[in-house]
Amino acid sequence: MKLSSLNYFVEVATEGSFTKASEKLYISQPTLSRRIQELENELGVALFIRHSHKIELSEEGEKFLVEVNDVLKRMDNLAHMFDTQTSPHERPQVLKIGYLANFNMGKMYELLDRFKMNYPNLQFLMKQDTPMNLSDGLCSGEYDLVFDLSVYFQASENIEQVIFKKNHLQIAVPTNNSLAHKNKVDFADLSQETFILLERQQSPVIVDYVINQGIRNGFHLKANHYVKDLDEGLSMVSLGNGLAFLYSGMNDGSLEEKYRVKIIDLKSDTKGQNIVMAIDKNNTNNFLQELFRFVKKDLLKGDNKI
Repeated sequence: MKLSSLNYFVEVATEGSFTKASEKLYISQPTLSRRIQELENELGVALFIRHSHKIELSEEGEKFLVEVNDVLKRMDNLAHMFDTQTSPHERPQVLKIGYLANFNMGKMYELLDRFKMNYPNLQFLMKQDTPMNLSDGLCSGEYDLVFDLSVYFQASENIEQVIFKKNHLQIAVPTNNSLAHKNKVDFADLSQETFILLERQQSPVIVDYVINQGIRNGFHLKANHYVKDLDEGLSMVSLGNGLAFLYSGMNDGSLEEKYRVKIIDLKSDTKGQNIVMAIDKNNTNNFLQELFRFVKKDLLKGDNKI
């Protein structure tokens, strides 16, 4: 197993593209693809899942990346063991960041880009995941930092977190629905409606919460459809197939026009639904600690109103 192949693998994984990685490495794309294929053949597993327009790490690839980063870090430490002129900040580093799908995360990318300007050798490995996988992954070391619903960390003493985005439940209704003229509704107003629910494995907290809210208000939610993401759910609402729950943090202001639906605030106790930025207190990575302080300072400056 060649050390250069490991470096190539990390570059492809962090860039999420053979084309971008080959340009950064100054080698041809066919050569890079061949070297990754040779590495996969040597390991006997597929490190990447190849789609028509993008690639992503396979489960084996994610595990391999963790070990490769450790190996490369050790090799780098050996190479600079007696080099007192090299600052740790000048050495290549990778931070694994997980975040929620479907949410408006433009502020996250803005802050990461600003932070990276001071550390050009720092790379971010970004991955969307379910709320439960994000919290579990932070504890297991799969992620260094996550953006997740705060309710998933309520019982975690080892987690340091700060509110990243205020968040509450909303309901999307067809424009011809009798509720469409309202700006806010109670759960009790939904007793006669039919719903389009997110598949439970995607976010069991929100699914269980809305079902329990229905029961507390004297009715059982009638769900005719289950979907995997927000786009599918809102598309079905626009076709008149039912109502769909969503979070305010998913709504960038364009959804009503895009899907021709009405989005209404829901009167409910949604404690624990804010999106937080979280790290494991036991993770002593200096870059991670600096990034957390940088984002936290920016958020507190804005009073978390983002």
